Amino acid sequence: MSTLAPLPLSTQVTVLRGLGPARAAALEEAGIHTLRDLLMQLPYRYVDRGSIMKLGDLELRGFEPGLEDREIITVLGLVHDIRQTLTRIQRMALTEVLLNDGTGTLKLVFFNQPYLGRSLKIGDRLLAFGPLLNGRNGTEMRGPQIELMSRAAHENSKSGLDETWVSRFLPLYRKMGPISSLVRKKLVEDALLRAHPPEEWLPPELCRHLPDTLTALRLLHHPPDESDGRLLNQRETPAHERLAVEELFAFALGVELRRAGRLSRRGLVVPTSPDLRERLKSFLPFHLTHAQRKVFKEIVDDITSGRVMHRLLQGDVGSGKTLVAFLSMAMVAETGGQGALLAPTEVLARQHSLTFERLLGAEAHRMQLLLGPMKAAEKRAALARIASGEVRYIVGTHALFQEAVSFNDLRLVVVDEQHRFGVKQREALKQKGGDPHWLVMSATPIPRSLALSLFGDLDQSVLDELPPGRQPITTRLVATDSAERAWDLIEKELTVGRQAFVVSPAIDPSDENKVKLRDIQAMESLIRARFPGLDMEVVHGRLKPDDMAARMNRFVQGDAKLLLATTVIEVGVDVPNATVMVVDHAERFGLSQLHQLRGRVGRGAHRGFFVMISGIETERLHVLVETQDGFKIAQKDLEIRGPGEFFGTRQAGLPQFQVADLVRDRKLLQMCREAAAKAIASGLTDAQTEWLQREQERLKLAEVS
Repeated sequence: MSTLAPLPLSTQVTVLRGLGPARAAALEEAGIHTLRDLLMQLPYRYVDRGSIMKLGDLELRGFEPGLEDREIITVLGLVHDIRQTLTRIQRMALTEVLLNDGTGTLKLVFFNQPYLGRSLKIGDRLLAFGPLLNGRNGTEMRGPQIELMSRAAHENSKSGLDETWVSRFLPLYRKMGPISSLVRKKLVEDALLRAHPPEEWLPPELCRHLPDTLTALRLLHHPPDESDGRLLNQRETPAHERLAVEELFAFALGVELRRAGRLSRRGLVVPTSPDLRERLKSFLPFHLTHAQRKVFKEIVDDITSGRVMHRLLQGDVGSGKTLVAFLSMAMVAETGGQGALLAPTEVLARQHSLTFERLLGAEAHRMQLLLGPMKAAEKRAALARIASGEVRYIVGTHALFQEAVSFNDLRLVVVDEQHRFGVKQREALKQKGGDPHWLVMSATPIPRSLALSLFGDLDQSVLDELPPGRQPITTRLVATDSAERAWDLIEKELTVGRQAFVVSPAIDPSDENKVKLRDIQAMESLIRARFPGLDMEVVHGRLKPDDMAARMNRFVQGDAKLLLATTVIEVGVDVPNATVMVVDHAERFGLSQLHQLRGRVGRGAHRGFFVMISGIETERLHVLVETQDGFKIAQKDLEIRGPGEFFGTRQAGLPQFQVADLVRDRKLLQMCREAAAKAIASGLTDAQTEWLQREQERLKLAEVS
């Protein structure tokens, strides 16, 4: 029993024994500052001692070809031999480790990990787990995960198990610089021994039938022998649920407090009148759909209410979000204010600019495009026009954040692709216009469950109807060896005067390690050989902005018949005459990204075709063949890849949960939101306020507060 005084979970982790400067620095770099930070970093895997197989039994199992990757096997043994070579063809470093447990041997094969030859020693005791394969010389395990259980010099165990493994389940922790899994385990043990239970801060309806915080942490770092190993590894135990609820409830409280604060602020009242309505109608090239009228009314109600508007506008590809955004900006521009549209890329900003010019017609001079690479004189003139109020419609990229930009009377900010901008950037723009209204557009349909967490304090509008004339797009999936069908389709469409896109996943072969891809250069050669004399443009992210704009413009104007591109065309390119798109190596893209690409065709009077070329992952890609509902596709994409990869970046403003999962815990999130609203209505307890202050620094919300 320790005689040390119990410590709150908020205590700095440096009080723990065995923390030298190097280890303390590693914890600091990993964002571990307190005992709670350390304990909330749960084991990445639990090994059941009873699941360890004897190496001598492996040869008797008769593994069938094609089924070997269906089962993860766990083995434990001594390093008997280590060999390092280079593969003959790709000259890849190959490390082979022979494991022996007294009943038999097993070869472990590692690719491109030459450091293992230096770090492992003969006689080391290793735990390894992974799938078994039939190699040329018998059964082997390729690319397994390994844990060093004890070093050769300290090998005294007769039982074949490390002395620290005294329970049925062994928790494994990720190595953190100089802190190995075993060192992490000892730090965790010390923290659990010294921590004292925190005051309960969850509402009764959320923690009923769940363990308290400290009990949950003990159950997950020291699982009892009677635990369910499957639930532990899938993070589905009541202890996991307890910690997930804590994160989700703290996050939900922050969301609800921001929402309450926004609703209490006075906003700019944008006046409306019959004259204004007629003015807006004069800009419209066609009648709005029922969905567009409904959503626009919600926006008008917001900006005439006297409260600050914070609204999320969602809509599937081609549903007409840009027109609604323009009308919203016209509401303020035609009544004396300014509206700014913030786009994540120059390609998209230029496309919005062209759209606005068409809608404004003879009054296009009242619109200003502001981009980072503009020439100095051109930028000075643009800044002067914005500051004087000469222009009322401003479209730009991150250049709108610059200190030199001064607005005359900024009343509305429209943000396209919200998740691509950092909170500080959006705050910088907010400060330029006092407290303007905010309209957030998402070109990627976001399932309601995730939208509630990402944009929880924004009111939500959804465009669920396509404009008249938009036809369903025919989607096909063809195998790599049947790609000629795709080129035949392009030839057919070009012959009747249409245009086509071809999308390549990589700019050059070096973009992808160990994966053989047909890059954009190889694709250009293939297309020029297949279509001699074809007027084609090639665009990718390494081009200078002016060069890219010129090439894209040639395609938009119809001078070029085919555009070969990387995903720079994912959003923002509107070419009604383009009727077919072919995506090479479609397995390299997320489903939502492919759905966005598909939205570039079929935007005119003629039927569109979308063809994916892929030799693998056809089951996943069939989702696109079966449905054109972007919200269903996004939900599937989320389930497959998780929210971080879904948005294409790990720093998309997503809350950094350690235990909770936005996809798995959708129902828990909804329960926490309801409980948070009740808690705020009745007043937060001191314990809730304390927890909230600590958690909100970590669980940031992707929105402008």
